Amino acid sequence: MADLFAFGSALNPLDAEGRYGAAGDLKKTQYVMQLLGFPGDPDTLKCLIIAAEKGIEVESGVLDISRGAERSDDYLAISPNGVVPALKEALYQVVGDLAIISFIEGRGLGNRMPPRNAQVLAEQDYWVDTARTVVGPQVRAIVQEKVVKDMADDAAQPNQAAVDAARAALAPALDALDARLAPGRFIVGEYSYADVHWTACVHLLMVAGQGDLIERRANLRAWFGRIRQHKSFCGQNLVAYDLLPSLEDIKALRMKGVVITDF
Repeated sequence: MADLFAFGSALNPLDAEGRYGAAGDLKKTQYVMQLLGFPGDPDTLKCLIIAAEKGIEVESGVLDISRGAERSDDYLAISPNGVVPALKEALYQVVGDLAIISFIEGRGLGNRMPPRNAQVLAEQDYWVDTARTVVGPQVRAIVQEKVVKDMADDAAQPNQAAVDAARAALAPALDALDARLAPGRFIVGEYSYADVHWTACVHLLMVAGQGDLIERRANLRAWFGRIRQHKSFCGQNLVAYDLLPSLEDIKALRMKGVVITDF
């Protein structure tokens, strides 16, 4: 059985110099993590964003779900239910966006991202839940039709009725977020997990040619502009959004990693 995490620095022994952070005071205290996912998957992108926000170095490996790689025996050995993405640090493995985000939060730099105020924390979790359960499935449906479908079959054509249905299902959630957003602020005021989850979804809508859903909503459009310029939460000179894949990257199965050079 193939080891899907056998890429990047993991090709070296666990105690090799290249298995640790690239530079600075954290060298030899923090392993470079490996993220195995798909560049057109919102949950994978959330994990990349969080790693950048928390100053965690990550090497990215691509799991080609356009050809069903998440159902392969090799991947099911990592994630028995085929949940994507998966993360490995040294000998530890974890799967799923929420679990990976929690792990990176615990290993990362700087203050905790979750708000300490109970009311704000509850609001954050509401918007995270909305992104995951209401918006995410519709984004996946659109990406499947407009981006992924012809990756495995050049003759495949998008089902426009499915795209239109997903767009219609997205409208109430997008309207609600547009009404929620105040000028110059993030979803719950300060930058939070809510922004991370929505960033992944909105980015993929843009990539899939559905940018009009964002552009027609002024507050949502302005928020997305702030997201594209937001410096990392932990103070690194890094904009997480810059790591997200273009349409060409997705088609070519390319996914950036996270490199931290200014500890």
